[in-house]
Amino acid sequence: MGWMKSKWRRYAGLVAPGVIAFLLAGLSVADMFLPRPYDGVILESDTPGSPVVRHVVPHSGAAEAGIRSGDVIVGIDRTVLEGTTHAQEILNRHSIGERVSYLIRSGGRFGPAGHMAEVGVELGRRRIGDTSYLYAVLLGFAFFAIGVFVLIRQPRLPASRVFFNLCALFLLFLVCRLRPASYSWVDSLVLTTGTIALLLLPTVFLHFFLIFPRPIWEWRRDYLADIVGWIAHYSRQLLPLYAIPPLVYGVTVFWTRRQGGELPLISGAPMTNWWVMVGFMALGLGALGVSASKLPDSRERRGAGIVFLGAIFGVVPFIVLAVGFPSFFHTERFLFYGVVPLILVPLTFAYAIIRFQVLNIRVILRKSVFYTVTTAVVTAVYALAIAFANQLFRGTTVAESVLFPVFFALAIVLLFEPIRQRLQGPVDRFFFAERHRLQEAMVEMGEAMTDEVELGPVVGQLVERLPELLGLHFAALYLVQDASLERVAGPGVLSERLPNLPVFHRHLKRHGSLLRLEGLAPLRLLSEPVDRMAEGLASAGVEMVGLLATTRRTVGLILLSATSGQTILEQDEEDLLRSLFHQASLVLETSLLLDDRTRQAELERELKIASTIQTALLPKDLSAVEGWERVAVCLPAQEVGGDFFTELPCPRAGGGALAYGDVSGKSISGALMMMASHEILNAIALGNPDPEDLLRLANKRLYGLKDRSGELSGGRFVALGYLGFPPNSGTLHYALAGQPPPMIVRPSGEVEELGLPQHRVPLGALSFGGHDVLTAELEVGALIVAYSDGVTEAQDPAGEVFGEYRLKAILSESTGSCADDVLQEIVSALKRFTEGTTPYDDVTLVVARRT
Repeated sequence: MGWMKSKWRRYAGLVAPGVIAFLLAGLSVADMFLPRPYDGVILESDTPGSPVVRHVVPHSGAAEAGIRSGDVIVGIDRTVLEGTTHAQEILNRHSIGERVSYLIRSGGRFGPAGHMAEVGVELGRRRIGDTSYLYAVLLGFAFFAIGVFVLIRQPRLPASRVFFNLCALFLLFLVCRLRPASYSWVDSLVLTTGTIALLLLPTVFLHFFLIFPRPIWEWRRDYLADIVGWIAHYSRQLLPLYAIPPLVYGVTVFWTRRQGGELPLISGAPMTNWWVMVGFMALGLGALGVSASKLPDSRERRGAGIVFLGAIFGVVPFIVLAVGFPSFFHTERFLFYGVVPLILVPLTFAYAIIRFQVLNIRVILRKSVFYTVTTAVVTAVYALAIAFANQLFRGTTVAESVLFPVFFALAIVLLFEPIRQRLQGPVDRFFFAERHRLQEAMVEMGEAMTDEVELGPVVGQLVERLPELLGLHFAALYLVQDASLERVAGPGVLSERLPNLPVFHRHLKRHGSLLRLEGLAPLRLLSEPVDRMAEGLASAGVEMVGLLATTRRTVGLILLSATSGQTILEQDEEDLLRSLFHQASLVLETSLLLDDRTRQAELERELKIASTIQTALLPKDLSAVEGWERVAVCLPAQEVGGDFFTELPCPRAGGGALAYGDVSGKSISGALMMMASHEILNAIALGNPDPEDLLRLANKRLYGLKDRSGELSGGRFVALGYLGFPPNSGTLHYALAGQPPPMIVRPSGEVEELGLPQHRVPLGALSFGGHDVLTAELEVGALIVAYSDGVTEAQDPAGEVFGEYRLKAILSESTGSCADDVLQEIVSALKRFTEGTTPYDDVTLVVARRT
């Protein structure tokens, strides 16, 4: 509750001066129309408290009695006056219509100057306000109305607060200081208030234009701006400037009294303070002129330019006619003509808000409203034209004709629509010029995007150019990546990823691919993921969501923030935005397809290089071992694979060892693991050719490699088989770590599988090894066939696997064949079986024949 009280106190402090000004102005206006007895005398405001006649209302009691300007009212009703308030007290004791005696010291009307005369004055109803004062009242309240509007729309902006105070002071100045003086006690109060407003008005005027539309020291770098910035930094609200007018007033009064002279006044206020106002206003106009010509933001610059023109043509005539003429020609006859142009200040400021959104104030304007007003104005003009024509032709033979109303009505109908449409053009150009520029720029942007094939320029147009055109805080672009939407451009406050929700995309399509967040309310009730996403977007400042999609696929989303002061988008602009998004979708899709094709070509090139390296790692021909005929082949399912075989040093001299492996994973990752395994085995075998030590150390290295690399984590391992061929011996040494058991083909044609070791977990799967090395005896002519699971798991188009029984059938018929013939027969059988299908897995075959 404490923070709420503090907030209310802060806002009360903001509006309190304006409320007081409004009440005082209302009191001044109300006092003018109270039904009091009145003599028709308007007193001289330059001599407060002294009943010197400034003007006499025509046809009033004073005018009929012969009282004129310059006369001094000495007494009323045979009572010597003590002041203007005393005169009001005397008049209040009489009624309207009574005749009261006045004692007048003549200014020359009743005799020589200073001559005393008594005249009878008939009291009438009080009416001292004239047309000029009524205009000043309306102008003052117009200032106040726009000041209240600006403060309500931007209460936290310093420029808005100063502008509100400026408008409140203009209200007091116009309503209170320019009020015709009479006898009422209200006169003294409001005229004094108007004088105080005159003391404060110049500084507030200068203060506002130093910070409008942005503080001049924030964007301009020169010594004057630096001085003002230094004052603003080390003082509160430029307080030193506010001290100058009261100081001038005090010095002027002190000096005048010391010299014993009269204080020069203009409309009841010291002349020096009027000229201080002139100086401060000139400085304020200069600061505004600099902003209008030098501000870096074009929208702010044009808005300041409009206000500058209004201030020049509104303030300069006022300075000349309201200050210059009374100072040099000693006449206030032209004061009203100086006040009239002041209306340009609030009008141009309101226009700058509507058209250029100065002070970041968003005004909702719809063309339909202006078109309705235009139609109403034209209708009123035609109605007046009809009335004028009837009056003009009344009593003539033309008016008596029965055809006259028909032809006149037809003329009105024929002229109505063309004139209305011709008026709409200037209305559009005056109030919606930015809209026309926006539409043209969006059309040009769409045409420019259609010429692009690269992603970067399109992203720049959508995320950088579009917010500038629409006056948005930001825009963000998300593109579909697998199961999510990835942010490719936009502010960091937004999430890097959004869920890819088809129901959300369908909802956007049904609403024209462009929707405000509040339009998601029905869908948010039905879908919790959409509700969570919409809540996150709203908290980040997103106001609209656009779908980027073609007839073939969804490309992505574009998020638009709230505007920083732009008028609401009309249906025409939204349609242009939808068209722009559709063009962007086609361009982005084409760009993404080109990028995909480029990446695919690069990947194919890299795969070819990797395939060449893999092929180079495989032995082209196996070395000869006495008593053995050996061949091997590795067929990758893709460009590169995870299967391999390699020759290793044999513990026995003259012998040969062969390792064949199947790495988990395929493509690039499998190929990398395959090459790592190949090099690890060869490196360890150089110092540790014993198969048990070799497998134990290789398992340790591969397991450690998996732990250190995130790319190889998550179940990466190597299914390995080891075959040791001693020279001139039929004793085969073998070890299995995840590979299928090899098959022996006896000379009799019998096919049998080698026994499995107790522990045959693939290398790298566990931190410990312990793989056993077994032996098998092969007689002369017997075959040993080792293979990876890619052989038995190969599939035909129907999905049936090749299986062990087909492999055994081939081997049973291979009695007497050499090792290479058996290998080629198996490969041919696999190709025939899998014809028309993409290979499922890599194939590795090792065939050895005992000779």
